[in-house]
Amino acid sequence: MRRTLVALLVLMQFGAVAPAAVDKPRITEDHIAYGAKRKDQMAGYSRRHYGHRRWRLRSPRVLVLHFTAGSTYAGARSHFASNQPARGELPGVCAHYIVDKDGTIYEVVPTTIRCRHAVGLNYTSIGIEFVQETGKGSHWADRQILERKRQIRPGLKLAAWLKEKFNIKMRHVIGHAMTNNNAHFKDLKGWRNDHTDWLWRDVKVFRRRLARLL
Repeated sequence: MRRTLVALLVLMQFGAVAPAAVDKPRITEDHIAYGAKRKDQMAGYSRRHYGHRRWRLRSPRVLVLHFTAGSTYAGARSHFASNQPARGELPGVCAHYIVDKDGTIYEVVPTTIRCRHAVGLNYTSIGIEFVQETGKGSHWADRQILERKRQIRPGLKLAAWLKEKFNIKMRHVIGHAMTNNNAHFKDLKGWRNDHTDWLWRDVKVFRRRLARLL
């Protein structure tokens, strides 16, 4: 037993053993309806865009940051729950988590299910939405979130927990504006993202703060 403990300490010293897991933040489950019909729609979307018919999300490799372009959690959730066609296809858009301005983290879709939140990456990514209006533009909106301590702190804790849970590399913690250039990006129909939420210069700030928690 003593030899095992000594060996473990040596391995940890040289980085061969992963650090202690990040604590799970407080998360409120408020799932939207995602039944058999919507799962079938997601499987069809996956076949058209990724070449396989699946709705399950397994071993996600990317974490995508978004903001809602609206002022309330209720509005964002309602939009995701409505399951309205986006770019002429179903299912409608959604993200797995929404972080409200007051810091409440809502899980609206389990991470075992694919959401349409980032073209080219839905097959391997988890989406986190921050409640925030676009206002003067994407950089301005990103900065509002980064400077709103009661919102960004739980958002960072959520990202840290998800990153460690799924072993997501820091380079794959990205903003919606960065998705087209991600190594995991693919779309068989030639679609590209046109969103500008969470620009690279703002994600760099997010990553620096995230690194401090890990």
